[in-house]
Amino acid sequence: MKYTGPERRSHIRVGVSLVLSYTLVDADQEHKELAARDISGGGMRIPVREKLAIGALLKVQLELLKEKKRIQLEAKVVWIKSTSDDKEYPYEAGIEFINIDFAERTMISNCVQYLNRAELLKEFPR
Repeated sequence: MKYTGPERRSHIRVGVSLVLSYTLVDADQEHKELAARDISGGGMRIPVREKLAIGALLKVQLELLKEKKRIQLEAKVVWIKSTSDDKEYPYEAGIEFINIDFAERTMISNCVQYLNRAELLKEFPR
């Protein structure tokens, strides 16, 4: 049965083209750079070239727009799906931030609030 109830997210999510890089925690590989599709205080939706395993752990580096500060986080893949409209990135993954401290979550939440406010101002000009 498909879920049709109210929103279950505990954080506001906002669309963004935020550059980040990631690598799998237990893999010896270069960081892969991409642009996130949306972000919240709890996680992100990212395009990926390979089908990541649910539960895979990632090391993520991102620069927050407002703070101009690059932060490093750990994240876990919570869902993955195929996308038919993007040949370069045939998958999308939902990642959840884990082992994140209060200061990092606050910075991300502030960035989301800033972006959300900017989007609302575009919709309702003065």
